[in-house]
Amino acid sequence: MVSTVLGGVIGFLGELGVYDILLPFLLVFTLMFAFLEKTKVLGLEVIVDKAGKEHTYTRKNLNAIVAFTTGFFVIASSQLVRIISEVLANVIILVVVGVSFMLAIGVYHTGTDEMKLSNKWKNVLYPISFIAILLILFNALGWIDAIYNFILQTASTTWFATIIFILVFIGLIFWITGSNAKVPVQQENK
Repeated sequence: MVSTVLGGVIGFLGELGVYDILLPFLLVFTLMFAFLEKTKVLGLEVIVDKAGKEHTYTRKNLNAIVAFTTGFFVIASSQLVRIISEVLANVIILVVVGVSFMLAIGVYHTGTDEMKLSNKWKNVLYPISFIAILLILFNALGWIDAIYNFILQTASTTWFATIIFILVFIGLIFWITGSNAKVPVQQENK
C-alpha cells in the first residue's frame, strides 16, 4: 500500500481497534436494536396523555440494553468478528457486481422501466445471488474445503450415486407435473 496521510489515518484507526471492535459492535447493536423495535418482542408501553388518549411505545430502554449486551458478546469473540468482517466484505463485492450488471443492462434500455426485470430474469438472478451469498458464507466459515473434500471422497460410492439419482428423479417428477398449463377439455357434440 502506498504510504500517504490518509493511509496513515486508516492504519492508525486499525491500530485503535475501530475495525475489529467499534464497527462490528455498532453493526450488531444497530441490527439487534432494529429487530427488537420492529418485532416488539420485549413488549409495549402504554402511556395515557392528558386528553385520555392512549399511546403505545416500544420499550426502547430494554431494547437498547439487550442490543448493547448482544453487541458486546459478539465483539468478545474474535472468531465472530472475523466471520462478520469477511462475510460483509464479500457480500459488498457481490452487491458491486450486481450494480455493475444492472448498469450494463441499463445501457441497452430506452429509458422506461430500466430497473424492472421480468419474472424470467428474477427467477434466474435471485437464486444465483442466494447461492453466491451462501458460498461466501461457507468460505468465511472455512466449510468450502471440507464440503469439497467430502464430495470428492463420496462421489464414487454407491449410496451417494443413489441419493443423487433419487433427487434428480424427484426433481423431474416435480418439473413434469408442476406445469400450470391447463389442457382444454373437449365437449362432446350432441
